[in-house]
Amino acid sequence: MTKDRLTAAQARDIAGPTAEERLEQRLDEALTAVRAAAEKKQRSIALHGEFWANGGYGQTADWIAACNALRALGYEVDFFYEERQFVNMYTTVKW
Repeated sequence: MTKDRLTAAQARDIAGPTAEERLEQRLDEALTAVRAAAEKKQRSIALHGEFWANGGYGQTADWIAACNALRALGYEVDFFYEERQFVNMYTTVKW
């Protein structure tokens, strides 16, 4: 009989990550890219992908929270948008 009962762990898996967990994932992603660029003596990076491009364009709450978390660590964060034959958009991080 207990095989049909949903455990808390299963419910968490079904529900997916919380807002805080998604923020941590995005920060980890950004900081990994920052570290790789800094090791190459660079002072900025462009973050591409669905979250960093479309989230920035739409100014989503998650994107704003991720940018504010990076700013709290001392980074300069902006959104770049350029419309030509194709649209070029991404989030920039400078240090």
